[in-house]
Amino acid sequence: MIHKYPMPSVVEFNKLLGAIVRMKRYGIVVSMCSQMELFGVSHDVYTLSILINCFCQLGQIDFGFSILGKMLKLGVEPTVVTFSTLINGLCNQSKISQAVSLFDEMIGRGYQPDLIVYSTMLNGLCKTKNTDGAVRFLRMIEERGFEPNIVAYNTVIDCLCKNSLLKEAFDLFSEVKVKGIRPNIVSYNCLIHATCNLGQQKETRQLLNEMISLIQW
Repeated sequence: MIHKYPMPSVVEFNKLLGAIVRMKRYGIVVSMCSQMELFGVSHDVYTLSILINCFCQLGQIDFGFSILGKMLKLGVEPTVVTFSTLINGLCNQSKISQAVSLFDEMIGRGYQPDLIVYSTMLNGLCKTKNTDGAVRFLRMIEERGFEPNIVAYNTVIDCLCKNSLLKEAFDLFSEVKVKGIRPNIVSYNCLIHATCNLGQQKETRQLLNEMISLIQW
């Protein structure tokens, strides 16, 4: 592709890079991006976002931020995907405070996060057992007009259960049902596991019966 005349557009290169990313060959993508630049193929926001993702997947988050700086310097406007990729990379390295700061910066720049970004933040907060932060973040999602799905609620319910906050977990579980969101097997498994650990046999049986009814329905 590099030696073809006329050279293919950056869109065609991005398709190739995306395919290699799906094969999880991140190092190859980094090398190819360097070659593209040497041969005068201009990177666009999609190329640079792919490159940021590769650095994050390789655990080289600092290089990812360097690419973000390069984008801003060149006047290439990052997308929500660009920021969410970096947030996910920070969360995977348990750098939650930095992830929150980047999230706030994204909001400050006028970007509208989607549910993927919110879910990434929730997972990161729960992963580090920041239960209060996870609950506050869930409420913020709701306040901003997004309707969290059952996966997001399950993430917080599971976090509450693992931190022995069973009452709060049941309260949130009840709230989910009142909102008309149907709990799934994961929802019940989180609560069943917690009640079993605490020896609450009555509650465990009740949850188990509800879950069986859900499956049969």
